[in-house]
Parts: sequence; C-alpha cells; structure tokens
Amino acid sequence: MKQLREQFAELGYCHIPQFISPALLNEWADDLHWLVATQLERFGLSASEESDPVRRLSRSLITLWRAKPEAQSWIYEEVNRRPWMFELASSRLLTGWVREVLGSEHIAIHPRLIMIISMPGHEWHVAYFHQDRFYGPYHVVAYIPLQNTGAFNGGLVVAPGEHKRGLLPHAYDEALRGKNKWITLLPEVTASFKEQHQLELMAGDLVLFDGLLPHSANLNRSEDVRFAVSLRYTDLTDPFFIERGWRWQDLAEEGRKALATKENAP
Repeated sequence: MKQLREQFAELGYCHIPQFISPALLNEWADDLHWLVATQLERFGLSASEESDPVRRLSRSLITLWRAKPEAQSWIYEEVNRRPWMFELASSRLLTGWVREVLGSEHIAIHPRLIMIISMPGHEWHVAYFHQDRFYGPYHVVAYIPLQNTGAFNGGLVVAPGEHKRGLLPHAYDEALRGKNKWITLLPEVTASFKEQHQLELMAGDLVLFDGLLPHSANLNRSEDVRFAVSLRYTDLTDPFFIERGWRWQDLAEEGRKALATKENAP
C-alpha cells in the first residue's frame, strides 16, 4: 500500500491489476446487453450471438448505434442508474483504496457514475487531454476497463507528474471545431509535458488517478466499442470545498465559462 501511495503522489496515478474478476465483468456486460437488446427488439433488429459477453455487448451496441446514433446516449444515461454501479462506487474495497491514496477518511462519491462508451472511429465523444479537476472537485478518479485497452482502441494516456503543476488552462481547440465536443488542454500545453505515457491495461484492472493529472483518450481504431467505468471521489477535508459548504456542482466555474464560450461559438 505504501508503494502505491507513493506512486500516486509522485506520478499522479497508481495501477492495481485484476481488481475486478472476469465473472463480475461478464455480469456487468450481460446487464448492459439486456438494455441494448431491448432497444434492438423495439426496432426489429437482432442482437449479437457472440459468446464473449463484452464482445456481444459491443457488437449489439454497434448495430443499434448505426440504426439510431442517439442510442449511445440512451445507454450512457441508463448505466448511471444501474444498481451494480452504486455497489461498485460505494464498495469498501474501492473506497478503501481511495482513502488510502488521498490520506483522508472523509470522502464523497460524485453522483454521476460514468461508463465510458467509445465507439469505433467516432471522435465526437473522445476526451482528449484535460484535467478532471477543471470540471469540479474531483480529487481521485477510479478507472476500470471492461476489456483489454491500450493504443489499439484509444485507451488512457497520462502525463506522469504533471499534476504537481496544479490546474492548467483549458480552452476550445480550433483544430477540433466540429469534430469533438470537449474543452481540452491546448497543444502548446500538452507539448510542455515531460512525458505522455500510454497505459496498457487488462480487463478489470483499476487505475486511480489524481483529479489534476492531465490525461487523454484517443480515437478508438479497433472494431469494437471500448467500455470503461469512471468514478469520481472528493476529499471532504479540502478547504476550498469546505468553503462551498460541500455543495456539488457538475462543473467548476471555469468549466462553465469555457463551455459557454464553446456553445456560443459559430
């Protein structure tokens, strides 16, 4: 534990292999596949019969997405309400690790429980380099892929140690206009990073990273959807958060202004 705590402090993240068992990952995939298959049936489409649960989920979701592009958001929103997501986020094991790396017993779970759903070749939803703390009081983020992830399917890239620089400026990148929905760190900021490290993760691994750690996804160039759980935790002893009366806000004020600027852009 001490080694992981030191790694988190020095690099801004730590990696805990095989945190979730294959059997439990399959249960999650089966539950999500029921959602997708139900919508496919509604439109007279057939679900995949792949034997691997995550691959079956991917194939069926791609079929639904091609017929109804807005279906990705249907699944994305419903995942936030799945009982197993609440169980995972509040589990003693996961919250124990979060407390350990934070060095704080007093934490809170952000109520937005996220399943990253990265469609093959689709750039609009790709979260390029950013810091989660830009959007709110997120001190630790827990990231768990449902399948093996890496460069081949746009998996997580981190900038080790750069969390020590504090909150970096975010803005709309003109080069991404019309291609991507997110506010990002600009290329001149990311170019100043000493290192950009591609994480190669196995299904069920856990990565805990500091909310100030610059990180990025990339375009999913595989033939399957990339799925990953992303949960955010707040240190309730943070003086800045205490001053706000521990009120949740979906976005930090800086994030609100940046998003408003983007939304009003021609």
